[in-house]
Amino acid sequence: LACSCLRPRHPTLAAGMAARSLAGVALIGLAIGVLSVEQDASSKLQAFEVEFAHFKKEAALERQRLADTSAKTKAALLERIQKLEAAEHRRLDASQGTSIASNTAGWTANAEAIANLQSATNHTWLLLCGALVMFMQAGFAMVESGCCRSKNVQNILMKNLVDVCVGTLCWWAVGWTLAYGIADGEN
Repeated sequence: LACSCLRPRHPTLAAGMAARSLAGVALIGLAIGVLSVEQDASSKLQAFEVEFAHFKKEAALERQRLADTSAKTKAALLERIQKLEAAEHRRLDASQGTSIASNTAGWTANAEAIANLQSATNHTWLLLCGALVMFMQAGFAMVESGCCRSKNVQNILMKNLVDVCVGTLCWWAVGWTLAYGIADGEN
């Protein structure tokens, strides 16, 4: 466009030629950018292929090492089992001291310990369930006081407290006897 003979005389033609030359430059730049992206992608793909081959080789080596280790461990365990089976002192034999069936002193001590443990477990369970019922009553009080007007909250809380007290007295008077009454063998 520097030469005057190439310059068009009409301004519209000059603008069209400039636009075409800019479009051509843009297309060349775009083509160069696409080529560089393709080269980048192909170099990254080659790097990933090399890394994948390396990981594949490492995985094969690890599998072989684990197979060797498990074979050694299995052989050692089989050898130990054979040694234990061959040992004579590991066999049960009635001639080795006192008989297990004649140990009645241990039976009575165990029975007493089990009875004591059962009684303690029953009492612990009863206390835990009672505590859960009390927390349940507190939850009811919170729900009911949240669902009424603020002037009635004291009345609701008092009714819940009376409910807990009456429930406790009824359990003491009737519930305990029904749940833990006299055993059949005692009367």
